[in-house]
Amino acid sequence: MGSTKPPASKTGGLAAQHRTNVTFDEYLVDIANIALNAGSDKDEAKALATITGKIADLLREMATDLGNDHNIETTVIDLISDLADAATRMQHQAERCARDCEIAADAAGLAAVSVARTYREDLDAMDAGGVTHASAAAHH
Repeated sequence: MGSTKPPASKTGGLAAQHRTNVTFDEYLVDIANIALNAGSDKDEAKALATITGKIADLLREMATDLGNDHNIETTVIDLISDLADAATRMQHQAERCARDCEIAADAAGLAAVSVARTYREDLDAMDAGGVTHASAAAHH
């Protein structure tokens, strides 16, 4: 007669329904990459904010110069001023993005440390109890 018990996996005899889709090592690599990428994105957003701020300033100078010293229609000057305003809005969005990326990088780092600490506690408890796998909450 066939067994009603699911076959054991190749990963230490743990049945498939008890395994996770992501290993702890994979999680740590993924969360570390999130932190690194968010940090890199923060740096890029800061650089973008600086550049767009400079562009806005230059466009305003251009509009002032064209209005004072040249025979340029006010419609053109207004369009350049509108473009400067748009660059300022972009600068503010880039600054906000940089702040949010910094928060995301910090949160990912905190999550990695917290999960690693909890996982270490679980491993220590498993070692102390002489078990190979932690019991799932569904078994309690």
